[in-house]
Amino acid sequence: MTLNSVTIKTIVSSDHFQEECQNLLTFASEICEVPVVIFNYVENKTTTVIAKVDNSNAFTTADIQLISDTINFEKNTEYSKDSASKTQFEIAFEVEDFHANLCFYGLRPIEFTSIQLKTVHHVIQQIGSFFRLQIQNFELEQKAFYKKILDRLPTEVAVFDSNHKYLYVNPAAIQNPELRKFIIGKDDFEYAKHTGRDPLFAKERRDRFTTAAKTNSIIEWIDELKKEDGSTAFYTRKYAPVFNKFGLLEMMVGFGVDITAQKSAEAALKISNERFSYASQATSDALWDWNILTDEIFVGETYSALFGHHFKNNVITAGACENFVHPDDRERYLKKYEDTLNSTALKWDDEYRYLKSDNSYAYVSDKAIIIRNSDGTPIRMIGAMQDITQRKTVEEQNRMLIEENNRNKNIQLNEAKNMYRLLADNTVDLVCLHNLDTTFEYVSPSIMKLMGYTPEELIGQTPMQFVHPTDLELLQKRFESFIVKADDSYVEARFLNKNNEYVWFEIKASIVTVDGEPVSFQSSARDITQKKQVQNAMEKALVQERELNELRTNLVSTISHEFRTPMTTIRTSAELIEMYIEGHNFVHSPQLQKRINTITEEIDRIVELMNAVLTISKDDAGKTNFNPTQFDLKQICLDVIETSYSNHSKGRKVNTQFVGETFNIFADKNLMEYSLFNLLNNAFKYSEGTGDITLSLFSNKEYIEIQIIDQGIGIPEKDIPKLFNTFFRASNTEGIQGTGLGLYIVKTFTERNSGTINVTSKLGKGTQVSLHFPKL
Repeated sequence: MTLNSVTIKTIVSSDHFQEECQNLLTFASEICEVPVVIFNYVENKTTTVIAKVDNSNAFTTADIQLISDTINFEKNTEYSKDSASKTQFEIAFEVEDFHANLCFYGLRPIEFTSIQLKTVHHVIQQIGSFFRLQIQNFELEQKAFYKKILDRLPTEVAVFDSNHKYLYVNPAAIQNPELRKFIIGKDDFEYAKHTGRDPLFAKERRDRFTTAAKTNSIIEWIDELKKEDGSTAFYTRKYAPVFNKFGLLEMMVGFGVDITAQKSAEAALKISNERFSYASQATSDALWDWNILTDEIFVGETYSALFGHHFKNNVITAGACENFVHPDDRERYLKKYEDTLNSTALKWDDEYRYLKSDNSYAYVSDKAIIIRNSDGTPIRMIGAMQDITQRKTVEEQNRMLIEENNRNKNIQLNEAKNMYRLLADNTVDLVCLHNLDTTFEYVSPSIMKLMGYTPEELIGQTPMQFVHPTDLELLQKRFESFIVKADDSYVEARFLNKNNEYVWFEIKASIVTVDGEPVSFQSSARDITQKKQVQNAMEKALVQERELNELRTNLVSTISHEFRTPMTTIRTSAELIEMYIEGHNFVHSPQLQKRINTITEEIDRIVELMNAVLTISKDDAGKTNFNPTQFDLKQICLDVIETSYSNHSKGRKVNTQFVGETFNIFADKNLMEYSLFNLLNNAFKYSEGTGDITLSLFSNKEYIEIQIIDQGIGIPEKDIPKLFNTFFRASNTEGIQGTGLGLYIVKTFTERNSGTINVTSKLGKGTQVSLHFPKL
């Protein structure tokens, strides 16, 4: 290692070196019997003491002062013959302009004996030996220090001698310790042979080594290596030659940095840029990417197509971009994006005018996302500018059309107001305009004819000042509710006319709004006094009718009750006569039996008629019991058939068919039984001499349907619409007993049970009656 003044200063200034020199100077001072011994060095005419022995106890105060002056003179390179005696020995440190001296000072001339001179030379040799030892230690420490640094560098470092042999390789370059130990003293060809690599890489490195040495310049290249896992690693490598002071190559330092991640990032960036470019080409918007840290904005290819500006590498500064914003929009534009950047927002958008290369302005819609770092500071914005000039033109045209329409509407509104006032002034109804506190703002002239007041008498008044006391509360509530909810309102009330008589008015009102806010309301009133008089008369007539119906019902009930007793007596008498005839042999017995049968049938018909009339009367009077419950309709059908039709006199029966899982309904059981009995009775009665009756019951998720089918005489088509009228019988039922009330009652009871009835029939083929009920 070549010594320099810095290295020597570092060594001689160390505590250990100075302590050792101090001991040697003490030894020399004692052997040579010299009171003051100084070891110093001179550099650039400046003297610095390394060690000093000062046995001041042997001198007087004046002597000490004399020696001190001598030393000071020495430091200032001055010397006086009258000063203390000095003997000096030079110690060479082999550094130019750097001299070390061992100086002996005394008050009298110094003469050394041979032993003392040997001691002095011994001390000088010891100082030199210790100095060289310190140099060696220093070099070892420096070497260990720099090796420690190099061993821990993430950068690959290798040092070669002038013969291409490896002098040092750090762990970053070769991680395998054994291989790293092997390579020292070897060249790249030996390294390739040992590792089984293609020696081509060794030849390429040798050529670069030679070039760097010849040109005395740093050579740089990129290595591409295949890894064991099949992936590719990239390294940037450098050769830096080091020459000695004689111009000879002392060593070659090689550096290597793994740039695989950088290459991957570059590849990803390339793909990203390609995507950005393709996206820019595919869209009609101008894409842009602003690096806020560098203040550079990269614009897509569509930017030039839209605005005509061209920039080197498609890069523009934010300041230049701001200058393209229309002066009238610039201040607002800058404030908005600065406020957005200073906030925590992640999105920004604006619309403004942007200068084109032909000095015209395009309206643009600019939208961007904001990318912030972990501190929330914006570092990047990516956005797209869309030319909305055409849209803005259409919007401006629409605005002008709207303004024109508004002007036309105002003209039409004024015309409508004039027409409205003309109509209001000439209508027979009362038309008024009210403030929101209900005071009259306008009253049509018809008020004179309707109530006797002039319009001027009512302006500023309220309707509540004229309303009948009984109707006041109702009118106030209607007006308050109407004004708050802004719904059309209707009310009937009485108002006092100028003759102190109350007149009924039907009033309708509607809110008048401006920009959605109610400002007044309009009312129209019509005189309904005559209508109210008619209604009162009708109500009185209705009360009378209800009383008459009640009287009729009571009369029917009374007559029915009074008729039952004699009818029962007559039927009983007829049955007794029949029993008496059966026990005797009369000449005219057949004729008597025929008359008795006629009497019995007519009595049954009268009783049936009375029962039907009584049922209808009770229903009309609202006295029919209606107690709906949940029950199984299938079971009711079976019970009715079992009770009344299981043993028919002529062997006929009711066939049943049930389709469905459940048949539960919510209805009045008694009314249902009456309806089923009546329909089955009609089916048997109007199908004498034919087959059996069919009762089908169908059930699904929504409804239940009953069908009663016979094969009887059928019903003429013209009579079907009238079947449910009271006392109506089909035209082909002459000779068959009936009252014409049964189907009317069945229809009434079916509708009471929330059902419907339907009749289909073909003359001479039979009839089907269907009852339809909602499912529970």
